[in-house]
Amino acid sequence: MRGYSATEVDQFLDQVAEDIQKYCVQYADLERYAARLEDKIREYEALKETLSGTLLMAQKTADAKAEAAEIEARNITSAAKNKAEQILQEAEALKERERKELAHMRQLRQEFKADFRALLSRFSSLIELEEDADDEVADAAGDVDLK
Repeated sequence: MRGYSATEVDQFLDQVAEDIQKYCVQYADLERYAARLEDKIREYEALKETLSGTLLMAQKTADAKAEAAEIEARNITSAAKNKAEQILQEAEALKERERKELAHMRQLRQEFKADFRALLSRFSSLIELEEDADDEVADAAGDVDLK
């Protein structure tokens, strides 16, 4: 009579037992959920490491390809410059040969002109001599007719 009611205490204890049971089930569900989340975290961390490694490898590959392309571009440019220089040197040599050939042709032309003038002068002298001789023969023939 003075104290606690046994039915109320039993009801309370039953309620507490139910709550504990419910919390135990909830706790077990939460532990399983936490374990799944931890597994996913580990998967994501592994994926992160893989992606980081892949990204690093891709960056290194890209850098290596860019460097190789730059080296190849320098080589191509250098080869083109060398070829251009060679072409210029060949053109300069050809120009010099042509200039010398032209100078030689001009000299030959001058020599030909001088030789031709000398030949014409000789022919002219011969013609004059022949005319003088013809005049003398004509004069001599004219003197013979008069005598």
